Amino acid sequence: MLCQTKIAALLFLAVLSPSFGDPVGDRQQEECKKMSSCASCITKSFCTWCVTKSKCTKQSCGNDNIIFPKEYSAIMAGPQFCPRVVEPEEMLTLKSGAKEIIEVKITQIHLYMAFTPWKCKIDYNGEQMTVVAMLLGDKVFCESVLLTNDSLEPSRSGSVSVLWDYSKSFDGSIPFKVCRCDLDPLCNACNKLTDAIP
Repeated sequence: MLCQTKIAALLFLAVLSPSFGDPVGDRQQEECKKMSSCASCITKSFCTWCVTKSKCTKQSCGNDNIIFPKEYSAIMAGPQFCPRVVEPEEMLTLKSGAKEIIEVKITQIHLYMAFTPWKCKIDYNGEQMTVVAMLLGDKVFCESVLLTNDSLEPSRSGSVSVLWDYSKSFDGSIPFKVCRCDLDPLCNACNKLTDAIP
C-alpha cells in the first residue's frame, strides 16, 4: 500500500512539474532555434548564443563559449561580444571586369577560430558564390574574384560575409558596389593606382 502511495505521489508531481513537456519552454526553444545570428539571438532574454556551435539555444550551450543577453550579469553579455563583421567607414567599390581581393575586417575572434578554414560568401547580381579566404590579424582576405557589371547602370550593389569552420557565419556583411568606369569615372575603384591581379 505504501509503495502504491509513493508511485501515485510521483506521478502527481510529474504532472505538475514544468520540466515534463513544458509547452512554454518548448515554444521558447523553437523560437531560439530560428535565430541565425548572435545579435538577433540575444535580443530574447531566454536565448543564449553558443559560439563554437554557432547556434542559438534556450540556455543549453553546455561547455561552449556562451554569449548572454545584455541584461545578464555575465562576462560576455550583450551584442558587443558577438563575432561580427566591422562595417567600413566608406563604401567598398570594385571595378567591373577587374580581378580583386576583397578585404573584410572582423572582431571578437576566438583563438580556435583561427585554425579553421575561412571563406567569403559573396552575394551579387542575384547569385551567391563562396571563395576561399585567409585570416591575418583581424582581417579576412577573400580570394581574388572577378565581378562584372553588365547592366546599363553605373554601378550594381552586392555584399560579402565571412564564414569560419566551413559554414559558420560571423554576424553582418559588408556592402559593395561594382562600377562601370565608362559610366562612372569618378568611382573610387576606377581611380585606384593598384597593380592588376593576374
